[in-house]
Amino acid sequence: MELTVNQQNIQKYAERLTNDLCRQFFINKAFISGTEILSFNSDNQLNLLIIKNIFLSWQKEMLKLKSAYFDYEDEEVKKALKLFMNTLSNHIKVYRYDFEPLVQKAVADYILLAAAPHDFFKKEIESLASPKVPTSLIKEFSKYIQVNKFVLSQVVSEIEASGYTETFAGETIRFVLKALNENPDKAEIPETALSGIFSQLPAEVTEFVYLPKPPVTRPAFLDKPKEEEPKIEPVTPILEKKEEVLEPEIESSLEVIPEVVEVEEMPANEWVESPEDDLIAEETNVQSEIEDVEETTEEETPSFQKPEPWPRVEKLAKSEAADLAKDPITLVETLRESEGRSLAESLHVQTKSVPFKTLVPMHYRFTFINSLFGGDQQAWASAVDKIDNTESYNEAVDMLKNEFGNSYNWAKDDDNVAMLFNYVERKF
Repeated sequence: MELTVNQQNIQKYAERLTNDLCRQFFINKAFISGTEILSFNSDNQLNLLIIKNIFLSWQKEMLKLKSAYFDYEDEEVKKALKLFMNTLSNHIKVYRYDFEPLVQKAVADYILLAAAPHDFFKKEIESLASPKVPTSLIKEFSKYIQVNKFVLSQVVSEIEASGYTETFAGETIRFVLKALNENPDKAEIPETALSGIFSQLPAEVTEFVYLPKPPVTRPAFLDKPKEEEPKIEPVTPILEKKEEVLEPEIESSLEVIPEVVEVEEMPANEWVESPEDDLIAEETNVQSEIEDVEETTEEETPSFQKPEPWPRVEKLAKSEAADLAKDPITLVETLRESEGRSLAESLHVQTKSVPFKTLVPMHYRFTFINSLFGGDQQAWASAVDKIDNTESYNEAVDMLKNEFGNSYNWAKDDDNVAMLFNYVERKF
């Protein structure tokens, strides 16, 4: 069952704890150094998450250094960048107004990491700037995780077992979910993991993460059946009773022996009327009265016309939904085609027959149209149709470079171009 996360309560708690911690630390200081961050709080996981937030911001800033005029893949450049980053890491200097947002985010991340790890790892993976996640970045990221660290270890193992060094963000999230489902005994108890910060500002895990409440049920006394009132059988006509007496349905195969009843002799001149005779006489009287009325009122009143019967209501035809409900498509039938395939094959969705535009999220479509096609939606639509008509990834990429890259001056190392080609690669 999925957990419900109360983001509002998490945010309020993070703000209060951050305010208390920073007020105590920055009494006589204007900034904090890297070594001081590692000992900022008694809970080491909180300190590591602060460093993690600095690290991720740093990675995004390094991506901005790429340029079309320099070769950042050269070995000497890579060594120089690594030396530069190591030098900067030894000279961290953060002022209070920049440090408080880092602590506040670290506290919120800490609560999710311990109480809702799936939400934490999903959020972190989606925040990465690249559509593909390299294993090297996951390994670097795992240095700052102590609580539920087994998740990242299994994700790296799954990616390497499939023969890849990187994977798409969606597949990485599926690996995270698999690790949590297969190892529930390895997940740490949230109350124990968060005891360090809860001792500084008391709180309960259920204030932030909890199971959905069960649906509201009716009170038991309302479901108590009412006492049945005695049924009063409707009075049936004499004719119906007579038919039931004269023509009973006998299902038993036993012979019915008539009972002999002695009949008292009646005087010859005394007439006994039976119910049948009364009914015949009544019908005869009614018929004669109707004939008399018709003869006397034929000229004075208009003739009575029998009202037409109500039109018959035909049964509605069964809907397609009703037919589908009788013979639904089961999950077993849906997954039957994937039996016998490896994990990597199952996760690799065959999308060649799927229209290309359905593979690109809406916000990326606007990004591609504005940055790569000069805001021309017709040019984007033409490119999508031509991609669908190509037979391979290389053919699609060559077509895009020749027909659109030259026209709109695409840069070789443009991140949007690389992202577009990544989505083309998904199709093939």
